[in-house]
Amino acid sequence: MTLRVITALLALLMTTACAPTGQQGRNADANRFAPITLRVSGYGTYVDATKDRLDTRKRLMARRASQLDAYRNLAERVYGTVVYGGATVNDFVLQSDDFRAYVDSYLRGMKTVSVNEHSDGVVETVVELKLEPRFRQCVASVPDTQVARYCSLSLPGENDSAGDVRSSNTDSLYYLD
Repeated sequence: MTLRVITALLALLMTTACAPTGQQGRNADANRFAPITLRVSGYGTYVDATKDRLDTRKRLMARRASQLDAYRNLAERVYGTVVYGGATVNDFVLQSDDFRAYVDSYLRGMKTVSVNEHSDGVVETVVELKLEPRFRQCVASVPDTQVARYCSLSLPGENDSAGDVRSSNTDSLYYLD
């Protein structure tokens, strides 16, 4: 009988010693969904870096290409990428291997950190986005395939001051740095 009581007390002590208490449990949950800042780069270039650098239109196109690449990279980091593929095999020899990647998302509140033109003609754009605790909590509670559907902010109606990002007296969906 005494052995049973000692074993039960020991088991109870082992299970309660590892359990988080009130304040520690809340702090762990708050740290789990603390804001995270994502920072990504995008790249663009010229067809011929020596000649095209002097053409203003081509410089702007290279800069725009790097900006769009940065936006795509950020959307992939937040919402993921859908990849479709297929392969054709004939007589155990690969004939063709095709794949397509799709990113379809709406990102709001990102900020351009820098735009740099390197000496070799590569234009690099760095953007960042702060992922708020509400978004991270939603991502943790829905299946991966439903994140874009349930965790995105709704599109603004009259102005874009809905959600985590605040603006004043603007009706635009775009943010100017």
